[in-house]
Amino acid sequence: MDYENVVKDFAKRTKHNLRLIQEHHKKGNEAYEVTQLINSCLGLLVLPQQNFIRSIPETPIDKLIDDGWIIPTVDGNYPQVKDLNELMRYMRNAIAHCNIEFISDSEDKLKSIKIWNKNGKKTTWIATLGLKELESLLDNFIKLILEEK
Repeated sequence: MDYENVVKDFAKRTKHNLRLIQEHHKKGNEAYEVTQLINSCLGLLVLPQQNFIRSIPETPIDKLIDDGWIIPTVDGNYPQVKDLNELMRYMRNAIAHCNIEFISDSEDKLKSIKIWNKNGKKTTWIATLGLKELESLLDNFIKLILEEK
């Protein structure tokens, strides 16, 4: 099957592949579900954001929270993003420019990621997301992109 809409079809297939890896891992098979989650950010965040940047709504963060979106916790004294468009842009920048740090728990299992946005050399935003929170945020964003509200 050819891609009818490159961004939307790529996003659907990326989401499907992530689910397959997660299921494989749950069955006790060797699978790197966190690696796949971060790889999936390329297909579920970077690629769509680049194509749909002008159509990502400027929905205020408070409204997103009311609608059940998980919003990353800001670290330090950096301001929280003001809306969905800015959040997706910052997250896209973090992933695309490898501004990411993996955080493990006491058993050395990956539990969260720290991401940051830079404007030139100046860091403008740092946030931490649990892996489930990242997945939830990606799911909500891709629903918006795929118009599956």
